[in-house]
Amino acid sequence: MSEIPAREPENERATLARLERFARLTDSRFRVPFTGIRFGIGPLIGLIPGIGDFAGLVLSLYLIQQARQIGAPRSLQLRMLGNGLVDAIGGTLPVAGDVFDVFYRANNRNVTLLREHLEARVAEPEPGRWPHPGWLLVITSVLLVLVWLIAA
Repeated sequence: MSEIPAREPENERATLARLERFARLTDSRFRVPFTGIRFGIGPLIGLIPGIGDFAGLVLSLYLIQQARQIGAPRSLQLRMLGNGLVDAIGGTLPVAGDVFDVFYRANNRNVTLLREHLEARVAEPEPGRWPHPGWLLVITSVLLVLVWLIAA
C-alpha cells in the first residue's frame, strides 16, 4: 500500500501551476482568429475516429491522478472524473461532439475545482483509500465501450 505524502504547500503550488499549464494546453491554448473561441489539443485529438475521445479521457485521468497525489479528497476526484466522462461521452456524438469538445473544457473545469479546493482548505481532512488509477482507466474504458455499443 502506498503512503499518501505529507502536505507541502510548495509542492501543491508547483503541481497546481503545472496542471494549469496542462489544462490550458489541452483545452484552451489556441484561438480561432478574429473570434473569442479557444481550443486546445484535446478537441484536436478528439477528431481521431474511435480513440480520440478515449485519449482525451486518459489526459483527464492524468490530472485526477495528480490531484490525488497532492491530497484531493475522494469527492473532488469523483467530480473531476465526472467532468472527464461528460467530456468523453459528449465528444462521441457525430459532429456535435467535436463542437462540444471545444466548449466543455473538462480539464480547465477540473483545475478550477482543484484550485478552489486548495484555496478553501482549512482543516486537514483524513486521507481515504482510493483505488489504484489503473482501475479508473479500466472502469472508464468499460463505460465508454458500453456507450459505444449502445450508440451503434
